[in-house]
Amino acid sequence: MRIELVRIDDRLIHGQIVMAWSKAVSIERIVVIDDKVANDLIHKMLLETVAPPGVKVSIFDVVQGIEYLKKDSFPEEKILLLVTNPTTILALVESGLRFSKINVGGMSFSAGKMQLTKAVSLDDTDKHAFRELHKYGIVVQIQVLPNDTPEDLMTQIK
Repeated sequence: MRIELVRIDDRLIHGQIVMAWSKAVSIERIVVIDDKVANDLIHKMLLETVAPPGVKVSIFDVVQGIEYLKKDSFPEEKILLLVTNPTTILALVESGLRFSKINVGGMSFSAGKMQLTKAVSLDDTDKHAFRELHKYGIVVQIQVLPNDTPEDLMTQIK
């Protein structure tokens, strides 16, 4: 499998993914890795229903996701890897998976989070995970839509 885009977006599959990103990177499968979603049958069915036409959806918890990505079952398939938070990406990287770049599209504001941009809010756990990912040499960019200019997230949280 060829991972075309690794994206953090707590809304998972929604309009920006369906209408913009899936076309911009010509994906064939969306792989969602999230413990909570993987154990919620209704949420899983909803995500499968709203996927772009012709794009397959696979939803895993973190352990299953690591196994799936390491197995590389579909070597020619173009993948959009979608997670809700940087801690999940850090778990993938710490398991031995490697990514060169992470796209941050949306991390909603909630109590205890600091608003970094209009679309991205972080708490201390998020900041720690991003700093650890940066130590692995991973470029972390905020980019809501494909035509937006990517912003380096790390320069904003130092």
